[in-house]
Amino acid sequence: MYSPTGIRLTTQREPELPMHFHLVGIGGAGMSALARWLRHKNATVSGSDVVESPTLDALRAIGVDAYTPHDPARMGHPDWLVVSDAIHPDNPEVIEALRRNIPIWRRSQLLGWLLRDHKVIAIAGTHGKSTTTAMTATILEAAGYDPTVLIGADVPMPPPWQGNLRLGNSEWAVVEACEAYESFLDLRPYIALITNIEADHLDYHGTFDRLLRSFANFAKRVAPEGYLIACGDNYGVREMAKMLHSRGGHERPPIFYGLGPQNDLQAEITERTPYYTEFRVCNSHWLPETGLTLHIPYLGEQNVQNALGALCIALLLNVPTEVITDALAHFRGVKRRQEVIGEAMGITLVDDYAHHPTEIRAALSALRQRFPNRRMVVVYQPHLYSRTRDQLPGLIESLALADFVVVTDIYPAREQPIPGVSAALIADGLLERDAPPTLYVPVKEQIPQRLMPYLRPNDVVVLMGAGDIDKIAPLLLRRLEAHGRARRITVAVLMGGDSPERDVSLLSGTRVMQALDPEKYHVIAVDPALPKGKDGFWGLEELLTRERPDVAFIALHGKHGEDGAIQGLLELLGIPYTGSGVLASALAMNKFAAKTLFREAGLATPNALLVSDTDDMTLMRVQQRLRLPLMVKPNQGGSTLGAMRVFHWDELPRAISKALAYDTAAIVEELIEGVEVSVPVLGKREPRALPPVEIVPKGGYYDFQAKYVPGATEEIVPARLPPEVLSLLQETAVAAHLALGCSGMSRVDMIVHEGTPYVLEVNTIPGLTPTSLLPRSAEAAGISFPELIERILQEALEAV
Repeated sequence: MYSPTGIRLTTQREPELPMHFHLVGIGGAGMSALARWLRHKNATVSGSDVVESPTLDALRAIGVDAYTPHDPARMGHPDWLVVSDAIHPDNPEVIEALRRNIPIWRRSQLLGWLLRDHKVIAIAGTHGKSTTTAMTATILEAAGYDPTVLIGADVPMPPPWQGNLRLGNSEWAVVEACEAYESFLDLRPYIALITNIEADHLDYHGTFDRLLRSFANFAKRVAPEGYLIACGDNYGVREMAKMLHSRGGHERPPIFYGLGPQNDLQAEITERTPYYTEFRVCNSHWLPETGLTLHIPYLGEQNVQNALGALCIALLLNVPTEVITDALAHFRGVKRRQEVIGEAMGITLVDDYAHHPTEIRAALSALRQRFPNRRMVVVYQPHLYSRTRDQLPGLIESLALADFVVVTDIYPAREQPIPGVSAALIADGLLERDAPPTLYVPVKEQIPQRLMPYLRPNDVVVLMGAGDIDKIAPLLLRRLEAHGRARRITVAVLMGGDSPERDVSLLSGTRVMQALDPEKYHVIAVDPALPKGKDGFWGLEELLTRERPDVAFIALHGKHGEDGAIQGLLELLGIPYTGSGVLASALAMNKFAAKTLFREAGLATPNALLVSDTDDMTLMRVQQRLRLPLMVKPNQGGSTLGAMRVFHWDELPRAISKALAYDTAAIVEELIEGVEVSVPVLGKREPRALPPVEIVPKGGYYDFQAKYVPGATEEIVPARLPPEVLSLLQETAVAAHLALGCSGMSRVDMIVHEGTPYVLEVNTIPGLTPTSLLPRSAEAAGISFPELIERILQEALEAV
């Protein structure tokens, strides 16, 4: 006997209590519940998983030795190894267990063993089994049955509930039974309930007929004195019942429930409201002729069917109808089933587990009942490559019922990618229709930033899928709250970095932090050059692992700050940021590439060559193509570091070598004599040039010290040039800003020679120190430094 992934399993042997059980994949919902159950029985429990999680912390609190990652050196000396169905034979702890001849079980074998002394109510089906299990447990708990319960989803109930587990003290147990990999065949139910059967998990079953056969085998495992209950509305259930009958059936005929007249227990929906559904149950010898009216705080026909299944079980166990009625009326549901996460800016966020086409249709129908006349925005994460492949047409058809759709990449769970299968196929199928509008956002962390511009007040945003799409809900809610000013906005000020301009960046970043209003902003200093935070700074680890800031203010200069690198990281993390995007930053940083675009835009710029060595051929090429005097500087750098003027050809090799000390390539350009001017530009949609700043270094050359030593340079605002030239400078600055695709802010450096502005370069993250040109120009325009920082920050927030 083997696990679904091919691990050889132990049969014909059983463990004893207390033993030491080691659970591989202990962080999963099902495995962690079994770990808690074993601890309750005083067993020694250890386990491993791939990543840390709050679940592992909770297990440690009750004495479980839970750790990451899988490590045979830490597993100790267990008597029994238990693996989740996602664990493969090459797992190092599995290999070690086989080497030591430690017995190995899959999760469902352990569950069956723990249930061996219970009267088991097992609830299976393609959809609705978690809700039906929870409804059944709620009724039995109210009736005093004190059941043990294990569900595939958390239940928001107080102790003795522990999320998806309730440890009772009676003989009764209610468990969710899964058809995936036929794990439900390890159970021996007294009552088995099947909610529905549809084509799913065909990666294992292969065909729908084999899936029906698997359910029939599950039904055959019901104890002879037990009961089989099923929803007769479902085609798959009816086909399975025929197959079961042809194979000899069960001691008792199945009991069917549903909305159709063919069922033993039939319901008719009498009222639908945004808050509850009311229905009357009849056609049962358990009920009076007048029937029974039930009221559930859940919507949709599927939830009426779920409640009918729970009702049927309760009636079999002789639970009084008034107990059933009251328990269902106060049913609190399970997590991730039409669960409202929060509301901000008039937009409601809902989390739902729907991942199969039928579930998506049912969820949208129920949500339209709950939120009538509101736009349904579905953010869908497909679950499994095989399911996406097998159900592609149905997924497209069901998602088309939404008003707006965002599709993100497939949650693989236990699967490896399948060639030719992608979430993009769903997006493409939707985009080939006239409606609904659809976005494809492969990286789910980028969804809040990409989705925000499309949201409207009164929207209902449904995060939908069986993977980890629920992690995006709080990120999106925080983004909405920040946009609506419902709380202080968390701003990460990125400064320092690993470029030669680190010290300048620290000055800029510190000044930005001082300018931000603490009543409006919670400010975090981040130095991306630090692997781990220290001295009051976050490092990369904190930026990647802690709660994401609402926005990043980039005060990094030079390499990895202005070249698109940090912008790319923030894009991947889904954090909006100040300044230009990845491409514009990279183009502006590459001075030679930027010149090409300046010329395409009709702007004057000095002639230049790109060089990477001081070979004779290189020096000859420069002398043939350019005229003295020259300016040599790193192609990607700033703050004039590595720059040198060349007035004689014998100075050229030293100038190139100096520039190459800062970069792998140097730009050699003709030095234009004239008035040196810098023009800041603010804005994205309608960029505006600020007053031009005339730069007059007292030493005659605007080098690093002239830039940053107070008093070393006279900066005259506005520049002492004729009005028409000042206007031309501002027009040129905006044209250069747009030519590179810049946004938020930039500073365009130019030389005015005989009335013509020559564009030298564009800085996408200008300095913000007390001597920097952007703040000086803004001040001349009547913009204080705090107001300047506020404008730049708001531009970033409004962009999303």
